[in-house]
Amino acid sequence: MNKRVKKKWIILITVIVVVAAFDGLSSNINLLDRAIVVGTGIDIEDGDLVLSAQVIVPKNSASASAGNDFVVYTARGKTVQQAIENLSYTVGLKASFAHTNVVILGDKLLKSGRTDVLEFLVKSDIVTDNTLLVASAGEAKEILAVQMPINEVASYHLTEILQSNRKEAGQNTSSLKGYFEDIYKVGETACIPLVFLRESEFGLLGEGADGEKPKLLDVSHVVLTNKEGYLVRLGRRQSAALSYTTEKLNAGSIAYDGDDGTEKEAIILRTECAKRAISYEEVAIDLNFSVRPSEKYYVSKDGSVSGISEKEKLAISAEIITAIDDCFEVSKYYDADVFHLGEELYRKFGEEWKMSVGKTYLDDLKLKISVNVNVK
Repeated sequence: MNKRVKKKWIILITVIVVVAAFDGLSSNINLLDRAIVVGTGIDIEDGDLVLSAQVIVPKNSASASAGNDFVVYTARGKTVQQAIENLSYTVGLKASFAHTNVVILGDKLLKSGRTDVLEFLVKSDIVTDNTLLVASAGEAKEILAVQMPINEVASYHLTEILQSNRKEAGQNTSSLKGYFEDIYKVGETACIPLVFLRESEFGLLGEGADGEKPKLLDVSHVVLTNKEGYLVRLGRRQSAALSYTTEKLNAGSIAYDGDDGTEKEAIILRTECAKRAISYEEVAIDLNFSVRPSEKYYVSKDGSVSGISEKEKLAISAEIITAIDDCFEVSKYYDADVFHLGEELYRKFGEEWKMSVGKTYLDDLKLKISVNVNVK
């Protein structure tokens, strides 16, 4: 092949590659033809899945100054995939879930045993593995559509709460990836933060013309699940106890009885937790709390400046231990290894422990809890 013919072939191949590249670009869906989903809710109704999507509808440049529209759309389907396809038909745009921050699971869905829903989400590439997972006390679509103060979007607000730098006691975070990591640990137990609505004390800028006050989203409770689905709902105190053992906290408070007989609060500055398997029947949980008093400091009898006495430090420790014990006993009743103690036992004693105790190891397991409280 002479140089001239070879040059023609190179030019021809280059042209084909360029045309193919531009053809690929032209087949992409324009941003204005997409419905950007920032939050998703999944409910179940009459055997159908009800998919609710909080969507940003991008505006064209002529009205860009008005910002983006946030709308909640719903669609039904026998499967999640079918509901997603029907959602695109409903909106009239291609539903894009790449920017989805949070997936909210309705109460009825969790209690229905439809584990295929979460399995589909984690196996597909519709949302990322780090998408937050939240349970709803009622219908998921009600959370997405709630009127928030200062026109804030519910899915963004949930993200800000759960991914804030302020790790507050009682706020336990879960993601799709974290959920399945916990489900497949020894004990097969996962926790999902439960969101419910509280009426705002103030109208702020979100008060409607009808006088209805905006709602606040509360995530201080937790739902425990296993591979089969819903187990039990933990209350505020039990959820706080769970966060003591799973999160490094730097916010929140602990109520305790003061020396003067009044109820006081200690503000959490920092926490640390370590777990140790002692024997087949005992696991130790060692906690370090750095706190400060919520009230003014005072000068004690020995001349030192303090806001929490030694006796009150013991009261704080006792409150923490009692809350953890309470959470453990409730979870044990439902055979839920909420603190992942089985993982600690398996790491130390291996398959020999697992074979000897079976799945009922929680029945005879005891917690040895120690709490060290430092006042800053």
